Amino acid sequence: MDDGALRRTRGLPGTITETLRVSSTLANALLSALPDSARRRFRKGQSLYQQGESSDLVFIIVSGRVGITMLRPDGQELLIDIVGAGALCGEGAAFDQLPRFSSAKVLETSDVLCVAAAELCALMGCNPGLAALVVHTIALKQRVLAQRLSQVTSAMPERQITELFAQIAGPGTSPIMLTHQQIADLLGLSRITVTRAMQRLRRDGAVRCQRGRYELVHGLQS
Repeated sequence: MDDGALRRTRGLPGTITETLRVSSTLANALLSALPDSARRRFRKGQSLYQQGESSDLVFIIVSGRVGITMLRPDGQELLIDIVGAGALCGEGAAFDQLPRFSSAKVLETSDVLCVAAAELCALMGCNPGLAALVVHTIALKQRVLAQRLSQVTSAMPERQITELFAQIAGPGTSPIMLTHQQIADLLGLSRITVTRAMQRLRRDGAVRCQRGRYELVHGLQS
């Protein structure tokens, strides 16, 4: 992989944890509505799209993991989300026809639906159920972004970490598998700050760790 936020996935045991979980219902609906040619396989390290480019393509993840990043003016690459099956990517720039404000790179072999915005709009126009799924998926992304903004603006790194873990860990899900650097990138912190905060959380029993797999035991009291 290139240098930057996505490079820090190296050494993770097993599948990387998604930081935005969505239903695969939208992907399944589009699989039946689109021609087979819309489905493409991307290998680890390939890009779906790059920040700054213009394109009318919308991407729907069928399987695998994709990292969404943003490059700041100072050259720092920020990890925004790690998404999996059912995720909708690149729709903002595809719909408003402005340059893309983020990049998407494949973290593990992934099957992806690639559809032009006009074609997707046409499908939505004749299928209200599909339109509702698209709107619901976009609304979920906005809600998660608002939650992330709240986490980033929190004064305590320990609280930022526990709120992030609570957001991405649902009932019955596997332990969280993210590196300290990825957690730092997601929250706008330094890696050493995350390491020190994680040590305090483990000491206080709020977070349990085993072989790089994290489990939130309880959040912090207000």
